[in-house]
Amino acid sequence: MKFTLSTVTKCSGRLGVLGGLDRLPNLSLQTPAFIFHTKGGSIPHLSKEAMQHVSGDPSCFLHLSISNTLHMQEAIKASRITIAEFIAQSNCATLLFVRDPSEPPIPGLPEKDSLPIYTRNGRRNITLEQYMTLVETFRPDAYVPLYDGDTDASSSKKRDQKSLDRTEKFVEQCLEWHRKSDALQSSCLIGPVVGGYNEKLREQSIAFLRQSDDAFAGYLIEGLHMHGPSVARMDGSAALGIVANVCKQLPEAKVRFCFGSYDPALVLEMVAAGVDVFDTSYVYLKAAQEHRALVFSFDVTSTEQEHVTELDTTDARWAEDFGPLLSGCRCYTCQKHSRAYVHHLHNTREMLGPILLMMHNLHHYVEYFKAIRHHVANDSLPALRNHLAGQKSLPPYEPPKEEKLPMPAAQKAELIEPMEDLGEKQNKKQRA
Repeated sequence: MKFTLSTVTKCSGRLGVLGGLDRLPNLSLQTPAFIFHTKGGSIPHLSKEAMQHVSGDPSCFLHLSISNTLHMQEAIKASRITIAEFIAQSNCATLLFVRDPSEPPIPGLPEKDSLPIYTRNGRRNITLEQYMTLVETFRPDAYVPLYDGDTDASSSKKRDQKSLDRTEKFVEQCLEWHRKSDALQSSCLIGPVVGGYNEKLREQSIAFLRQSDDAFAGYLIEGLHMHGPSVARMDGSAALGIVANVCKQLPEAKVRFCFGSYDPALVLEMVAAGVDVFDTSYVYLKAAQEHRALVFSFDVTSTEQEHVTELDTTDARWAEDFGPLLSGCRCYTCQKHSRAYVHHLHNTREMLGPILLMMHNLHHYVEYFKAIRHHVANDSLPALRNHLAGQKSLPPYEPPKEEKLPMPAAQKAELIEPMEDLGEKQNKKQRA
C-alpha cells in the first residue's frame, strides 16, 4: 500500500492518493476520504445491488473488524481463499482492524497476554498467536498489529502507560511473525499510535513505531475514545490537540487513519489537523440506531437562513409530508420516496426503512467528502467549518425506554413455590 501526497495547505489539511496494493494495483482512494464500515464484511443493510445506487464504482476500501468476522475463520480456512473472496468482494480492498467503531466495549480488565474481543457470542480473550493465525487465514490487503487502545479522556495515567506497554509488546511480536510469514507477504501493516491523552506517552509510542517505519504503510491514531454512539457527542477539543501533535510527529509520506463515529464538524477539524482517512460508522449509527437522516448543508454559497443537521424520521409531523428527505438531494431515496413513506416504514418496523436511510446517509457522506476535498484544494476549509457551525442540531438521541409489563399472579406463584419447597428441603436436611 502506497500513499502519494499531492498538496499540503496552510490551514486546510492535505490532499493525497492511497493505492499501490499488490492485489489491486489500479484501485485508489482520493484523500481526505473514508472507508466503508462493515459488519461481517458487508455494509450494514445494503446489498451489492443497493450499493450501486450509492456509488457507481463497485471497487472500494472496506473496514473489517475481527469482532464480527472471527466466526468466519474456520470456513475461510477450509475454503483456502482470502476473506475478500469469501465475502464476494474481490474487487474491494480489505483492511482488518481490531475494533468495530460502532460498538462500545464491554467493561472489564484486560488479561496480561491477550486482548478482549467482543463477538456475537460474547467476550473472548484473544492471544497474539490466535490473532496472527486469524490474519494469516484471512490474508487482508492491510491490517493493524494487535494493540491495546481501550483508553479515553477519563483513563488514568497508569492505564495509559499500560496501554502503551502492552501495545509495544504486541507490535514487536507481530512484526517478527509478519516477517517470517509467507502468507502475509502481500499484506501491509498499519502502525497503531496509542497513549491516551498523555502527550509524552504519545511521543514514546510514535518513537517506538518509527524505529520500524519501513515496515508500516500508514499509521492508526487510537485511544481517543471507547467507540460506539457516544463518540458523536464527545467534546473534541482535547482530542484535537492530541491528534494535531501526533500528526506533526508522523512522517508526511504515510497515510493517517482515525476511526470513530465523529460528528461531521469534528471530522473537518481532524482533516485540518492532518488526518487522511475516516470510516462510515457515524452514518450507520444515525440510520440504523437513531433513525435519522443526514441533512446538514455543506454548500457555503447557500442563501437559506436556517439549516438543520439531521431529520428525525420517527417524528409524527412527517406523517403527511410527501417531500424528499433533503430538497435537491440526488440519492435514490430522495428521488423515489418521501419523508412520509420513510416515517411509515419506521412505524411498521419494515426492513426497507433502515435500507433507504443508509442509502441516503451514505450518498450524503460521499458528497460531503467531495466538498471537503474541494475546500482543501482551495485552502478554504475554514469557510466550510464556519458554515457548519451555524447549523442547528437536534437534541441527542435517547433510546426508548422499555416498559416493564406486570407479572401475572400465577407466574409469581410459580416463582415463589419452588423457593418454599427448597426451604423445606433444607430444614429437613438440618433436622436429619
